[in-house]
Amino acid sequence: MNPLTPQTLKGTWATILLPLDERNEIIWKHVDEQLDIFAEAGVDGIYFNGTAGEFFSQSEEEFLKLARTIANFCEARSIPFQIGASHAHASGSLQRIRQTRDLLPGAFQVILPERIPHTQEEIAAFLIRMVAEAAPIPIVVYNPPNARKVLNHKEWFELVSTIDGIIGIKVAGGDDAWHKEMQKVADQVSVFVAGVRLPTGIIHGCASGSYSNLACLSPKGAVRLGHLIQSNPEKALQEQAHIFDVFDKAIAHIRGRYADCALDKTLATAGGWGPMTPDVRWPLSRVPGEEVERITDIFQKELAFLFTNK
Repeated sequence: MNPLTPQTLKGTWATILLPLDERNEIIWKHVDEQLDIFAEAGVDGIYFNGTAGEFFSQSEEEFLKLARTIANFCEARSIPFQIGASHAHASGSLQRIRQTRDLLPGAFQVILPERIPHTQEEIAAFLIRMVAEAAPIPIVVYNPPNARKVLNHKEWFELVSTIDGIIGIKVAGGDDAWHKEMQKVADQVSVFVAGVRLPTGIIHGCASGSYSNLACLSPKGAVRLGHLIQSNPEKALQEQAHIFDVFDKAIAHIRGRYADCALDKTLATAGGWGPMTPDVRWPLSRVPGEEVERITDIFQKELAFLFTNK
């Protein structure tokens, strides 16, 4: 696959969530089913091994099998894909890049190792090494909202303007002021935000695309919202406001009580689009069954736009 660029990294991307059996082992046929569903939904790209994919819990054998499975699937169908080389240790990220560079992903996605908060100089040193190891495949930097170090617009601009090989960043997004501050960054790299923020991000901001949460709930619905942004921006903004309200009603009270991957799997279970349960790997806790049922009922009743034909 050709390397992605800031111009070609865009649209609605979906992530593989780890389907687990009662022994906490990956159900590989369900990985295949997720891939088929994403392709049928028409997503713009597929990635794995972010927070939703529980990158911190995979053995190296599982990581390699996931990488090969996704690469083979996407190559056969000309679907852009990214390999998540994220790891709890910086050396682990380097190793994951070395092990899978021959699969030729469109990009590698990396997260900052977080045992301690890093200085700007240390972050730059980490990313320079990642870029050098991955070349000529580019890097996308994942900086989640719960990171110990959440980069601001000045820090982002310094990094992307001085380190060649970074083509995108994956962040939560923000309000109008945030987008205005981030415009200089977006002039150089692709900015991806949470799916629930995509209409504002594209119409009034500097976003190029979205990852995760909305595609976890409904891959087809997330793609449909992306199309609506282009065809009817005003309607897309109205849908976004409604989606925000429903998300708050459904899950605001459990945010912070469960890991983000547990919430993502709960969204996928509530969406009912594939072979998914709320189970997460030990020692993380899954969202309780009664909560999942309540959340499912809210989403299915109040977000009909997302769930038409699933």
